[in-house]
Amino acid sequence: MDVRKTTVLLWPSKVAFYEMLGAEALMAEIAAAAGRAPSAGLKSASERRVRNILEQFPELLGHIRDCVSDYLEGWDHLLDPDYCENRALLIGDRAHINTHADNREGDVTAVLFLTGGGAGQPINSVGNPRFVLEDPSRFADQSRLPFEARPGFSVNPRPGLLVLFPSHIPHNQHPYEGNTTHVQVVLNFRLNIPEYLQEELFD
Repeated sequence: MDVRKTTVLLWPSKVAFYEMLGAEALMAEIAAAAGRAPSAGLKSASERRVRNILEQFPELLGHIRDCVSDYLEGWDHLLDPDYCENRALLIGDRAHINTHADNREGDVTAVLFLTGGGAGQPINSVGNPRFVLEDPSRFADQSRLPFEARPGFSVNPRPGLLVLFPSHIPHNQHPYEGNTTHVQVVLNFRLNIPEYLQEELFD
């Protein structure tokens, strides 16, 4: 599968974007497998999640794991070969996801967008399913200087765009407005960090 990669350093955590080129049909197939129920029917949290969705797509799951290995660079040998917590999230009209972190589920988080309009969407709080990585060093309500941007990094979802970041980074999904359900898959991977290395990391 052809991939276009971009990496940025934020705060200074590393965030990587892997764009799966020409994968629109596959993304639509996964969204259909997740059961894109009408927005009005998505009420409870359990109804908005389809757990282990990528068990039906092992080749794609292997490809995403390869992206995680690439993201980890020289530390990819620590990646747990068996663990991958994954779920499709169905986001209906006017729905959103509060700011949270996924470090209870893993060490590296990947978000694969199955829908979205991509670049050129208006950046606003309602109407665009904007995904935001928050600056973990600041509270959202802290004051900032006039030339400082909001302490968050916005991503415009589009089918086949994969975002990788440390699981401790807070993130959220802004309110979405639309007649069809916005769908994305969240995957969490674990690292098996040996005790001697843990002492170095936390010393």
